[in-house]
Amino acid sequence: MLKKLFKVWFWAIVIIVLVGCAEKKEVINIVIPSPPNEPRMFLEAVYYGDANFKEKSFIDNALGELADISGYNLAKPYGVTANGDSIYVADTAYHAVFDINEKLKKVSLIGKGSDGVLDLPIDLATDDENNLYVSDAKQARVLVYNKDGRFIRVIGEKGVYNKPTGIAINSVSNKIYVVDTKDHNVKVFTLDGKKLFSFGKRGTGEGEFNYPTNVAVDRRNENIVIVDTQNFRVQVFDKDGKFIRKFGKIGDGLGMFARPKGVGIDSDGNIYVADAAFNNIQVFNDAGELLTYFGGTGRKAGEYTLITGIYIDKNDRIYVVDSFNRRVQVYQYFTEIWKKNNPVKYKELIKNY
Repeated sequence: MLKKLFKVWFWAIVIIVLVGCAEKKEVINIVIPSPPNEPRMFLEAVYYGDANFKEKSFIDNALGELADISGYNLAKPYGVTANGDSIYVADTAYHAVFDINEKLKKVSLIGKGSDGVLDLPIDLATDDENNLYVSDAKQARVLVYNKDGRFIRVIGEKGVYNKPTGIAINSVSNKIYVVDTKDHNVKVFTLDGKKLFSFGKRGTGEGEFNYPTNVAVDRRNENIVIVDTQNFRVQVFDKDGKFIRKFGKIGDGLGMFARPKGVGIDSDGNIYVADAAFNNIQVFNDAGELLTYFGGTGRKAGEYTLITGIYIDKNDRIYVVDSFNRRVQVYQYFTEIWKKNNPVKYKELIKNY
C-alpha cells in the first residue's frame, strides 16, 4: 500500500515539474483598474534579473517558488529606464546598473569596470544614440556609457552638483535635465556636457523646491515635470524652466502625497506619480486632475513595498521599481494604437468588463 502511494506521489511531482518547466514566463494579465471602471492598462511582466531566464529546479516547481536565484538579481533597485531590448535598473546595493535584456535572456552589470565605476547610482536616461546616462548621488556627477556599457564621459564639471538624483533627456532639443536634491534646483546641460542654465531655489512658492527628486519630459510639448518631494507636490515647467502649474499637497486622501518619488508621462500626457509611503501610483491628466490610482502594499504582482522609480517609454510601456520586493513591474498602457495592433489580446484582457 505504501509503495503504491509513493508511486502516485512521485508521478504527481513529475507532472508538476514538467508543467513548470514548459512555461518559464509567468502570465499575469492583471487589468487596471478593476471593473466597472474603464480599463487603462495591464500588468505585462515582472523582472528580477537572471532569475527570469533560468529553469526552475525540481524543488522550486514542487513548491511554486521563483527560479534559481543565482547570478545577477536585483537587490536594492531605485531608478529605471528602457531602450530597445534592454531594461536598465540602477541598483544601490550592487553599486551598478543592471542591463536586463529579454531578447538575449541575459543580465549584465554596467559601472563595475576600471573606468566609470559607480558608487550610488540613482536614476537613468538614454539618448537617440543609445548612450546611457547615470546620476551618482555619492560621487556627485552624471556618468555616460555607450551602448556596449563602456564609460565615455561625464556631464558637468567637478563641483557643479551637490546631490544629483533624477535625470531626464529631451530628445528634441538634446538637453539633459538633472535634479539636484540638496541644491533644490534643476540643472540643464547639452548632451556633451555644456551647462546651459539652472532653475529653482529652496522655498514653497511657485517654481521653488524643497528636496526635489525625480523628473520626466512630456514628449508631446517638451514640458518638464518635477516631483517636489518635501513640498508634497508636482510642478510643471516649460522646456526653458518657466513655471506653468503645480498640483498636490500633503495628506492621505486622493490626489495628495506623503512621500512622492518617481514620475512618468504617457503619450496622452497623463502623469504617473509614485508614492513610497502609500506604495501606489496616482495618475493625473496634464491639468493635474486625478484620473485613477493603482497598487498597494504587498508582495503579490501589482503590489509594492517601497515603490521608487518610474519610466514610460515611447510605446507606453510603464516600468515601475518595487524596491524592497527587488523587482521591476512592467505595464502596458492601452493606447488606441496598441489596441489596434493587438485586437485579440485586448479582447481577451477586457472580457470581464
